[in-house]
Amino acid sequence: MKISILNDNLASGICGAAHGMSWYIEAEKNILFDTGPSEIAFQNAAKLNIAPEDADFIVLSHGHWDHGNGLKNLHGGKLIAHPEIFRKRFKRSNGQSIGIDIPEDELHRKFDLTLTREPLQLTDSIWFLGEIPVKNAWDIGHSDFILNNGQIDTVPDDSGLVAKTNQGLVVISGCAHSGITNITLRAMELFPNTRVLAVMGGFHLKPGDSRIPQTIEFFKSIDVMQLYPSHCTAPEVICQMRSRLNAKFVRSGNVFKF
Repeated sequence: MKISILNDNLASGICGAAHGMSWYIEAEKNILFDTGPSEIAFQNAAKLNIAPEDADFIVLSHGHWDHGNGLKNLHGGKLIAHPEIFRKRFKRSNGQSIGIDIPEDELHRKFDLTLTREPLQLTDSIWFLGEIPVKNAWDIGHSDFILNNGQIDTVPDDSGLVAKTNQGLVVISGCAHSGITNITLRAMELFPNTRVLAVMGGFHLKPGDSRIPQTIEFFKSIDVMQLYPSHCTAPEVICQMRSRLNAKFVRSGNVFKF
């Protein structure tokens, strides 16, 4: 399996970067996991000789602009997501809209859309995780976002992928609003008695977050071999993880093979 980083928060010497995420997975079939905030993922893809429009599946991790607005650059394909991606959602601090800036009817019209709360098998080895059950209650809860009725948005649509490789499971998260440990546990439920090789993607951890020590201890307890925290994981947190775990930075243009 090959994972090419079409966009993440950090640039490289090859590709530019913007706040957001878009990764291209090449396995038995090709999967575009998130589309970033704009056309930047597609500009970077051209530099990497990747054609995102040829993906067999487009998977949206959740309905936030920095993961889904790049859908404006696609015209067709099989799109997989949670049913709640269309929520009207805003930053609690300033009222700024953070939802996908594409009308629901347009997505239905442009794409072969599958919305599911349940896990969905995409290939022989890769699954969409669906809605994430809460196993670690300490690893949930973000009060940063609200809905248009003023209620807290718990982001139930936040999901990810798991791939079973010869070396173990590779867990891929978009933003981990549902908790990166809960996402990992969901992946482990689908493939019991299989070691976790790597956990990748956004962990949604900022400096001083009380969950950081527990998250580190969780990954140590399952003996995860590799961590690739990115996007919404603060650099200070990644450095903190590197002191205890085999954690690496992720940049646009990076390529990882498993």
